Amino acid sequence: MEKILEINALPEGQSVRKFLFKPEELELKLFGAEFNEPVLFELTCIRTGFEITCMGWVTTKVRLQCVRCLEMFEYELKEAVNFMARLSLGAPEQVDLWDEDMVHVDRHKGVLNIAPRIHDAVLLGIPNYPLCSEDCKGLCPVCGANLNVTTCEHIDSLGQNDKSPDPRWEKLAALLKKTNKSS
Repeated sequence: MEKILEINALPEGQSVRKFLFKPEELELKLFGAEFNEPVLFELTCIRTGFEITCMGWVTTKVRLQCVRCLEMFEYELKEAVNFMARLSLGAPEQVDLWDEDMVHVDRHKGVLNIAPRIHDAVLLGIPNYPLCSEDCKGLCPVCGANLNVTTCEHIDSLGQNDKSPDPRWEKLAALLKKTNKSS
């Protein structure tokens, strides 16, 4: 997994670089996720002498499995990647960019392998509990029907369509009423 940014060759001032990765190049693998789209990394670098500030965005589309209804849906991922590089004498010629905010590379031959950082940005940008929509109704706990698509007879029997409070909260509600009367 390697994609090289020739950091020492960046011109003074601001410059923009774009990198396009195939998912296989980044070795992207995650249960419940399909990586079929290319990953775009747009990087703006500002060089002032031997210091370079880099700010960029990783964007791609990922197919994820909803944790409520188990349907696959498309998720647009956009994750920020920022770091600084310092060109120094005696520093390594090639540095793998992982989670560091500041790296030192050789002033004359310094290059950065940005692939590890992009790999991590994509995987960390995926939500822990992906939902196809905020109001996803999930699956019926009895028959497993997708409640976003259909209704089933079990919902009324379980009281999930009923707007009355859960009976397990009745004693707490009575205590709250009693407290409110005494105040």
